[in-house]
Amino acid sequence: MSSIAFLLRRICLVLVLVSVCAGMISCAKKEEAPPAPASAPVPEAADSDGETSATLERGQGAPITKRKIILNHAIALEVKSVGVSLEALQRLAEASGGYVFNSTRAGSEGGPVSGQVGMRVPSGKASGVMKSIRGMGRVESENSTAEDITEEYVDLEARLKNAKSSEARLLGLYNKAGKLSDVLAVEKELTRVRGDIESFEAKKKNWDLLTAMVTIEITLHEPSGGFPSGHRFWSTIKDAFGKSFEVIADSFHALIVFAAAVLPWLAVFGPIVCLLVKWRRKKKREKIEKAGTAEACRGEAEDGTVEKK
Repeated sequence: MSSIAFLLRRICLVLVLVSVCAGMISCAKKEEAPPAPASAPVPEAADSDGETSATLERGQGAPITKRKIILNHAIALEVKSVGVSLEALQRLAEASGGYVFNSTRAGSEGGPVSGQVGMRVPSGKASGVMKSIRGMGRVESENSTAEDITEEYVDLEARLKNAKSSEARLLGLYNKAGKLSDVLAVEKELTRVRGDIESFEAKKKNWDLLTAMVTIEITLHEPSGGFPSGHRFWSTIKDAFGKSFEVIADSFHALIVFAAAVLPWLAVFGPIVCLLVKWRRKKKREKIEKAGTAEACRGEAEDGTVEKK
């Protein structure tokens, strides 16, 4: 009986040890389990103008990039004074943190005047600037365009990164090159890669500017009256008389030039032509005289024959 009790105690001890070992193994597995994946970041809200903050995902695990959008606005206005409006637009661009890159004015004094202005303003202030521009006069037309260059921009960044990696590798080869021919070959390739890098960086900088700023083209003109002003009326008549006198002067000038070109030839060939004319006239006169003499002789002969009969 005592042996059976001893055996039961040994079996219980073994079961306790097995259960303790199983608990330790399960705890170790829980500690080695990978942490839960973090929640995906929430994309930023889109801006009202310029570069929007909508996101673009290029495959699983790829970085999220802001969309690159180039915005352009064009507006035509009828204003009371083009000169005053040009100055106001210059002040508006500077006050909004932008700049004017083009400004032209056409027209004569007393006549219709027109102008054109091109400006770039920060994307966040484009709506307010457009509202101020609309208030300067009567809007005749308005147009807006948006060009999404996100894919091209991401591709440009990748090409720029690859070019810089190639530059680093070439610099390593350049430092290790021993032969002169190898040095020259690496130097040539390094110059080409650096040229590509400069081109990519310049294009990226230009795209960054165009997406950060909004381009606005403004066309201005003053209202046209039904009848021309007195200044325009008399200036038109004056221009007509002036053009007429210019035509007369040009005609006299052409005649003088023609005479100057012909006179040397007349001095050389004029006497010869005169001698030839006189000689022809003399020959013609002699021919007529001979014909008259022959006719007279023939008449006298006929008269003598008649008398004899």
